[in-house]
Amino acid sequence: MKTHKRKELKSAEILVFVILLVCHVFPLQANLTAVRNLDNGSGLQDPKVSCIMKDSKGFVWFGTLNTIQRFDGVQFKCFYFPEQVEKVFVIKEIENSDFLIGTNKGLWKYEAKSEILLRIFPEINFPVRSLCYINGKVYVGTSNGIYIIDKEQKLEHLRITDEISAYNQIIGAYATAKDIWFLSPEGIIAYTLSTGGIRIYGKDVKFTSKLSCVVGNDKLLYIGTVTHGVVIFDMLSGEYSSFLPSVGNNHVSALSLRDGILCCGTLGSGVFFISLPEQQIIHSISAIPNDNDEYLTSDMISCLLLDNMNVLWIGSTSYMGVDYLQFRNKPFYPYRFGNQELRNKVFNSLYFVDGIKLLGTPNGFYYICASKSQIEYFPSSLEKNSFGYTSAFIKYNDDILIGTRGGGAYKLDRHTLQLSKFTETNLDVNSFAIDNQGYLWITTLNGLYCYNKDLKIEKVYTNLNSTLVDDKVNYLYIDTKERCWVATDKGLQFLNTKEGIFSDESLPAELHELPPVTYMTEDRQGNFLFCFNKNRVFICDSTFNHLRYVCTPEDAGYLGYSIREVLQDKANNYWLVGSRGVVKGDSALNHFTLFSSTEGLPEPYSNDGQLCGDTIWLATAKGIVFADIHSVPQSAPTVISDFLVNGVSVLAEYGELIEKRGVIALPEDQNTLDITFATLTYDVPDLMIYEYQLEGYDKEWKILRGINSIKFSNLSPGEYTFKVRKQMDENSMQSFQIRIRSSLSAWLWLGFALGGVLIAGVIYTIEKKRRGKKTVQVKPLHNEEEKYRFNKKISDEEAQVLISKLKNYMEKERAFLNPELKLAHVADAVGTSTQTLSQIFNVNLKTRYYDFVNEYRIDEFKRLVSSNEKDRYTLKALAGLCGFSSYTTFFRAFKETTGITPNEYMQQVEPTGR
Repeated sequence: MKTHKRKELKSAEILVFVILLVCHVFPLQANLTAVRNLDNGSGLQDPKVSCIMKDSKGFVWFGTLNTIQRFDGVQFKCFYFPEQVEKVFVIKEIENSDFLIGTNKGLWKYEAKSEILLRIFPEINFPVRSLCYINGKVYVGTSNGIYIIDKEQKLEHLRITDEISAYNQIIGAYATAKDIWFLSPEGIIAYTLSTGGIRIYGKDVKFTSKLSCVVGNDKLLYIGTVTHGVVIFDMLSGEYSSFLPSVGNNHVSALSLRDGILCCGTLGSGVFFISLPEQQIIHSISAIPNDNDEYLTSDMISCLLLDNMNVLWIGSTSYMGVDYLQFRNKPFYPYRFGNQELRNKVFNSLYFVDGIKLLGTPNGFYYICASKSQIEYFPSSLEKNSFGYTSAFIKYNDDILIGTRGGGAYKLDRHTLQLSKFTETNLDVNSFAIDNQGYLWITTLNGLYCYNKDLKIEKVYTNLNSTLVDDKVNYLYIDTKERCWVATDKGLQFLNTKEGIFSDESLPAELHELPPVTYMTEDRQGNFLFCFNKNRVFICDSTFNHLRYVCTPEDAGYLGYSIREVLQDKANNYWLVGSRGVVKGDSALNHFTLFSSTEGLPEPYSNDGQLCGDTIWLATAKGIVFADIHSVPQSAPTVISDFLVNGVSVLAEYGELIEKRGVIALPEDQNTLDITFATLTYDVPDLMIYEYQLEGYDKEWKILRGINSIKFSNLSPGEYTFKVRKQMDENSMQSFQIRIRSSLSAWLWLGFALGGVLIAGVIYTIEKKRRGKKTVQVKPLHNEEEKYRFNKKISDEEAQVLISKLKNYMEKERAFLNPELKLAHVADAVGTSTQTLSQIFNVNLKTRYYDFVNEYRIDEFKRLVSSNEKDRYTLKALAGLCGFSSYTTFFRAFKETTGITPNEYMQQVEPTGR
């Protein structure tokens, strides 16, 4: 897979700098993710969203016609008003995690401890459109002026003018340290906090449009209008200074501002992103797909929130729920060259040298020269270059050599870009290496090949003509002492290149016992690191005295994790490239940081990597990505979003204890716990990877992928500590203690123990006196046949009849489409017992019940994808049509059965009829 890679020249580093600079200045264009929608199918009740708020814990709240709803990135929790309020305009957090809520029918309060909604101050019987909470006072903007609630809960009513006037219709507010700037359709009202004085700033004569919404910073207000886009108001001079660039139809309905980016929602033209320093539109998104295939569910925007994690939440005036997208500066950025779209292509190898990028694909490779603005693709073809998987690259004699699987090796002339084959046979090339005498070495599945500078064969080593232990040679490495390491499927050997002798006699026993090595390297400290395409790396020093495996504790039991190679950057940190994405280890290889899908990788499986200056590049199944080696993943707290005891939610009762990491004491009979959690980064739930451990119950950390809840049943009395975090993110850790009390006293337990010992002694004495009695040994039950051997014997004929009925029930009656289908239902349908049917599955069909049913469901999904039906439904809806009760179950079953994700499968299949 890998080669010894040379450093790039200055031009390549300049290119990287320019790319990173562009990404920094225009983060929206560089790292805008796909738009995701939350609607009824996602759990959002009452999906006409009119306001959005993020609380101090990190939860996002939505106000709708008659509810407020909390979202943790996975699940919703809905709170209904006890009477019709018609519309929620604003939600404001106050002390103790309580909220004030402005509705079309007055002011309400949400009490976090009791989780109830209460109507307060019924005399405020007007639409409440703005709320400010300052120093214990509440400033309520209504259609009938301003109401002020002091610390003693006394209410003061302040009308802007005595006569009927649009200035009394408050539709928004922005608070500074000294003033609250209230917005009315006709102008701005400044309320001075220290004196209670009021100043009115009517609309400028330059425009006649009504005002609609407002945001601001320390000096300026940005005010949305109905017909003139966004106007700027200077709070120091009290003047309307200028307009921002036009945004579609200029009917601005919502604004949100953060870090110099103003997000403008319109009624009919979608959302526009304005860079305030440049006063330029840098991005827009609407219901019409753009070049990146991004689009909203509706152009009619009701509300916006650009939160502190740079997630943009978008509500619409229609019943379509909420759209949201992330454009935070994630560590990894997708690479593209000119107009060439590379984002969704599969890349299995990459190699950068002298300002040239070579990117290997399953059916060819790309040649990119930035200095000449040149990109060429060399596909595999039967007529010219019959090769498939591109496995390795290397620079040799000023040319580029390309290794392939099944097609041998090729030479690319860098001046003419002519490609020619130089191996005599169609070799399966694993890697290249160049020794100190300039000879080229090629490791293959058919032995080890050596070529001279003219690319003519010098030697071929196999296990028939040499002491090479195995013909399957995975890798060859020449270390700083000029020793030639050869890694085969049957072990490591040194090659004496002068005598042509392979030997492993000088290797320590620990290296003899390693799994087949697929990659090795030597770090700057002289240590050797070995990879096996498994979940760990082996490291030893140059003297072979200190040897150990490197693996995070959580990955130790995760056999699905595959490390392909290890790179060392300029700061002596290590980058472990593999199936988890890429893991960054410190210089001592003791602390690790995961970079995966939530850090900008489009696919959490990295096939190859290379360090270039301060940048790491990765080849993935969905494009080439790169990141600054100093970047770190963005962290967010992991919160407990629900806590059930014996099936009943008790989060309201114990939420404060959990936040303070206190001790929750439960009686012995309340010992079944359901814990739901979420790291509040609002990434795609199915891509989230969590680690959890219940100390006192689990011996080690456990991993959950795409699942954010765990159940512990019938826990014994004792002390437990529950810990959960986003994988390899210590900063996101959440923990709390649980004590399950015993109902029996310690003396009673001691009595039971002594009684048990006494009874055991009596039984032992009686048994010892019984002579002539033969003992019967029972063999352990190791397999499914043994498990059912005491059941009634089912003949082959009976089994085949039941299997035939079973398949008929699934295929003709399509019973698998029922998501509630249970083993008992199927047993009734085929006329047998659940015990007999279970025996049929495990003994005769060699499968489990749910695996059997899910195979039919997966086949149905494939059928729908191959037809034109897939365009009518979302992926989640398709899973439901096929009988899966949840998207998570569908995703896991499909990946386990096919080895790829549903999205990857859909990209591979072209629907019929097109």
